[in-house]
Amino acid sequence: MESFSTWQERQDSWLAQDLALLNDAPGFRPIVTRADLQLGRRSMPDDPNDLFRWCLPLVGASADVVFAGFVTQVLDHHKQWTREFVGGHVVEQLSPTARILYQHFDPGIPGIAKRDLCSIEITRDLAPGVKLASFRSIDRLPPAPGYARIDWWGAALCTTHEGGRESELIYLDRENQGGRLPAWFVNLTMKGYLVTQAEQVQRFFADGGPAAVRQGLQG
Repeated sequence: MESFSTWQERQDSWLAQDLALLNDAPGFRPIVTRADLQLGRRSMPDDPNDLFRWCLPLVGASADVVFAGFVTQVLDHHKQWTREFVGGHVVEQLSPTARILYQHFDPGIPGIAKRDLCSIEITRDLAPGVKLASFRSIDRLPPAPGYARIDWWGAALCTTHEGGRESELIYLDRENQGGRLPAWFVNLTMKGYLVTQAEQVQRFFADGGPAAVRQGLQG
């Protein structure tokens, strides 16, 4: 969990760290190697929950559209690839490239508590058609009563392919679910969860992406 008081001085280091990891496929132990999807994992020294990296080499929309739907419009579309997502809102717009989001999730499984998440999102345009986002859990809001707080580390890198109509999407995800869900269980179940998630993202952005995303981008 990151401190809100230090986000301005930490944001560049988060982006640099994430960009290096997003581009370091050999640094992750491969667990899925398909032409349309690669998934890997690696341990990190600060948390027993593994860091996962999935890559969709060919997404059927440009980086602008994918980044809009997957990052900037995530509260509108998150349910399409994360079935547990119930809702959320923007807590604070810190700058044109930084904001804090609150989200909550209901696994719908007896005995598993609802989860909430307060995270900061930092974005950068690295080059034409290349967009980067870093996500960190942050202590801006306390957990809601009755919820277990997720401690999340995420990042996304979208790169448009030559021709402009398709792109590559790479994503980092580490989830300390808190509550009574131990790291070994989360690590065990993340493979199936992330494969399903990536496949749903792929379908969501097929054929140029949904009109709602493209219209939101134009607006």
